[in-house]
Amino acid sequence: MGAIAFMALVAGCSGPKAASDDAVETTPTPAPAATPKATPSATPTPILEKPSIAPPAASSIAGLSAAKILTKTQAAAKAATSVRMKGAVSDGKERMALDVRVTKSGGQGSITTSDGGMSVMVIGKTAYLKMSNKFWRSQTKSKAEADAIVGLIAGRWIRTTMSDKDLGNFALFASKAEFFDTLFEPSGSVRKTAPKTVDGVPAIGLGDGDGTLWVDTATARPVRLESGADALSFSEYNQVTTPKAPPSSQVIDGKALGM
Repeated sequence: MGAIAFMALVAGCSGPKAASDDAVETTPTPAPAATPKATPSATPTPILEKPSIAPPAASSIAGLSAAKILTKTQAAAKAATSVRMKGAVSDGKERMALDVRVTKSGGQGSITTSDGGMSVMVIGKTAYLKMSNKFWRSQTKSKAEADAIVGLIAGRWIRTTMSDKDLGNFALFASKAEFFDTLFEPSGSVRKTAPKTVDGVPAIGLGDGDGTLWVDTATARPVRLESGADALSFSEYNQVTTPKAPPSSQVIDGKALGM
């Protein structure tokens, strides 16, 4: 911004002289007007514009070694209070589609397999599962037995524990500590890939030969894990609330079902 200078001119003027009582009356001679004295112009003082200070750019981890990025990513994953996981993974020959939101003390979401879909909820070490009728009918060849199971459960949540050998494995997918925090262990040496935008996030890839973990270059948080046809995306960090247990009227104890 250019400097602005102000010039001030001060003009002075004396009034007429007062007549003396003893003086002979004469035609008064007007006193000459005082010559205005111009105040010399002040040297303009420039108003200096403060240099603009750009905010520091967010630091990027893309320049670090693959090992250091992985260490930061593992720490960022464990530090997150919550996250959403969505995608499809394989468990042996079984293919599962996941959409779960997990916190440090619980989680909930849906799991879909070839046998049918289910809702899952975890609070602490207690798990609640609600299987579709299709799932139950796929578990037995007897229509009468399947009908009996469906009628007994009547759309309620089955309460069990994370350690249950029959249903606990499903509950693991809704546990941050048991599933999300342990996902990022490489199976071999890790190498960086070229950076690219993944799910709308600037990311750097870490490949171990079996798959690639895409990492947010600004936060070191996992963005997407890819391995062959399997892929899981991670979003909604620190935005998920811990679920509340369903009302007791909507719950049946797994022990009553012999589970």
